[in-house]
Amino acid sequence: MFPHRIGIVAVLTAALGFVLPSVVLAQAISIDVDATERLHSVSPFLTGACIEDVNHEIYGGIYSQMLFGESFQEPSRQSPVKGFEAVGGQWAVQNGILNGPAGEGPKLVLQGPIIERGEVGVEVKLIGQAPGNAGLIIATNDAKVGADNFSGYEVAIDSQANRLVIGRHDHNFRLIGYEPVSVPTDQWVSLRIAIEDDAFTVFVDGKEITTIRDEHPLKAGTIGFRQWQRPAQYRNLQTQVAGKPEPIALTNNESSNEFSGQWDAVGNLSSGQLELTTDEPFVGNQSQRLIRKANDGVVGLSNRGLNRWGLTFLDNHVYEGYLWLRSDAEVKLSISAGDDDSSKRLAEQSITVATDGEWQRYDFELTPEGETQNGYFAISLQSQGHVDLGHAFLQPGPWGRYKDLPVRLDVVRGLIDQGITVLRYGGSMVDNPPNYRWKNMIGSRDRRQPYDGHWYDYSTNGWAILDFLNLCEAAGFFGIPCFSIDETPQDMLDFLQYANGDADSLWGKQRVADGHPEPYQLKYIQLGNEESVNQAYWDRYEPIARALWKQDPSLILIVGDFQFEKPIVDPFKFTGSPAGISSLSAHQKILALSKELDTEVWFDTHMWTGGPEPTSSMDSFFTYVDALEKLSEGAKHKVVVFEFNANNHRQRRALSNAEMIGRLMRDGRIPIALSANCLQPDGQNDNGWDQGLLFLNSSKVWLQPPGYVTQMVSEAYQPWVVKSNLRSLDNKPTPETLDVVATTSKDGQSVVIRLVNRGQTALPVDLNISGLKPQKSDAKIVTLAAELNAHNTADNPNHVQPQKRKVAIDARSASTRFELPPYSYSTVRVQ
Repeated sequence: MFPHRIGIVAVLTAALGFVLPSVVLAQAISIDVDATERLHSVSPFLTGACIEDVNHEIYGGIYSQMLFGESFQEPSRQSPVKGFEAVGGQWAVQNGILNGPAGEGPKLVLQGPIIERGEVGVEVKLIGQAPGNAGLIIATNDAKVGADNFSGYEVAIDSQANRLVIGRHDHNFRLIGYEPVSVPTDQWVSLRIAIEDDAFTVFVDGKEITTIRDEHPLKAGTIGFRQWQRPAQYRNLQTQVAGKPEPIALTNNESSNEFSGQWDAVGNLSSGQLELTTDEPFVGNQSQRLIRKANDGVVGLSNRGLNRWGLTFLDNHVYEGYLWLRSDAEVKLSISAGDDDSSKRLAEQSITVATDGEWQRYDFELTPEGETQNGYFAISLQSQGHVDLGHAFLQPGPWGRYKDLPVRLDVVRGLIDQGITVLRYGGSMVDNPPNYRWKNMIGSRDRRQPYDGHWYDYSTNGWAILDFLNLCEAAGFFGIPCFSIDETPQDMLDFLQYANGDADSLWGKQRVADGHPEPYQLKYIQLGNEESVNQAYWDRYEPIARALWKQDPSLILIVGDFQFEKPIVDPFKFTGSPAGISSLSAHQKILALSKELDTEVWFDTHMWTGGPEPTSSMDSFFTYVDALEKLSEGAKHKVVVFEFNANNHRQRRALSNAEMIGRLMRDGRIPIALSANCLQPDGQNDNGWDQGLLFLNSSKVWLQPPGYVTQMVSEAYQPWVVKSNLRSLDNKPTPETLDVVATTSKDGQSVVIRLVNRGQTALPVDLNISGLKPQKSDAKIVTLAAELNAHNTADNPNHVQPQKRKVAIDARSASTRFELPPYSYSTVRVQ
């Protein structure tokens, strides 16, 4: 039936632009579709994304604010320890003992020589009974703020588990292993590491514990200290290179200049000084002070955006911004946009600061003459005196923003082109009591208080729930905000009035003041994210739900459930919940409340789609749906999926996303499916969630393979699932690696077949459609195919992208033949 099968594969391979694995002749498959047998409708909202500020999706991502560290809240970049760089955390030295803070991986990195072969040793004391670990990092490079945002090996001790922890960080984390060792608390423990070219050996209290050999060793680097969630002390740091021991003193830095950690000093500071002042700060805990003592020299700061990657400035394009400044005497400031590559100043403006000692806002515009992708924004004091900086804001003019909102035009267009139909604003960021509260997110964005966020210690609310709602309204996305389950019932009632109330209501007036005169007509609110839906959740959920449903019975509340790794047979006795629950008794109470009040409740679960093989959470999902149906007793409810998670953005994940969306289509009960994470700045992965659908840098955006799956599903949307049957033409079992779902248009004149081939073998397909008379002579096929680990980069953003082709179709029998490449997702449209 397929006499030229191998030739077709070779031609298709060349057309798709990647090399197929060496495979044997593929099994021949027939797909029979009955276009007249409609099974159920298909939701148009299976092509969504979850957006939160993980990996700076907001700050450095969609938010038009170009500066990072806008409110000057970060600790000084000037390290308190001489010869070291503090990368997160408050470090201090007293009497030769280094005190390291608890936190999400603060690091103190030696600004010294690279150690390719040698030793490093130190004494470590774990203070108190706190969980976590502390110790050394070696082969350290490219260290930035963030738990895993560096390259290097971690060798740490854990007193609660009495173990040695060894891990590999490459802007992510991979556990190498644990080794049992005795680790007393509040006592000094000797930790020594012997470093070789491709291995290192660890000694604890003089005893050799283990030797680690990495098949793909990280490049040589410097050394440093790191804690995870617990404080520690260090003393007697020593290195040995070429047999020569060298003690490294742990002493205080004598420099008195302090400047917020996301900014850099400008000029010769001998003529002035930089200070962080806590005297009535503009917001938060501190403001930045510039002091100029002499008439010559320059004293100032510069900002290069997220991770100092550089700002993009376009020639002859207006950039607008403002500064909040304070001075008790008249001083002059210069603000400028420059190019680091050429050391050229592209635009400059002077500001004269008033003398009343009160905070005032100063607006400005900069129009660069020239352009760069490695730019900076600088503020410098031009006269003697001092000035306090409270807040700095810089964004493109209306030309670079979507509908004049504070969001990047190219990013929003990228989401629209991706085919996004629904956005959820939520995730782990809402699980951060007591800071994540909606009333902290309204009013002037520069006056919203910074806070210790879940993903970043110095978060701000410059872009938050109301900005999200404005974006969704303007772009036509179905928007669902997520709230902390620890909000009070009254605060949630106030939000409902803020969102949907009349303009003359108390909170409706605040909405009008925030720039939105008309109600949002919001109908969906999620309470909590990845919660343990147990009695404790019910105790918080029930009063909020009663209050909201009493006010608006048409409101749909969404329970922030988690994930289920094993099938649920008995709803009151099961295992496999990462949230730690073993019963759906709280779910039963939630359903009963909905039935009592004649309202509707939805349940959000998440799943792992790392690919290419189906995961346990994918396979268990529908047993959860079935279990809730058994418990509902007529309560109106649905199940939704607000996060496909994967920790990768590669083709393997694209196949898994596509297969799960196909399963949801065939089932027909799920109204919404979203993939996480919506966005990812290129190169940003300080917490492991390396799974952005749309990547971006300061100048452009591009899709990753899972993002193209969203696009393909969206573009091929049709409202009805029809019957399809898969059979083998070789008298063999049909391959488990092939997933098929067929849909038809409202008028029945078009059929789309979606096919996932996650196997390593090309599959010849014989497609037969009954109940359709094709009006066109060709079937249109769109295919996303690549090796499993393929992805797109800034230098090659189109490496993996859908390819289009046509195959002839027999108008009489509505049949055609084609090949499915390995590791591919395809849509076939017949009209």
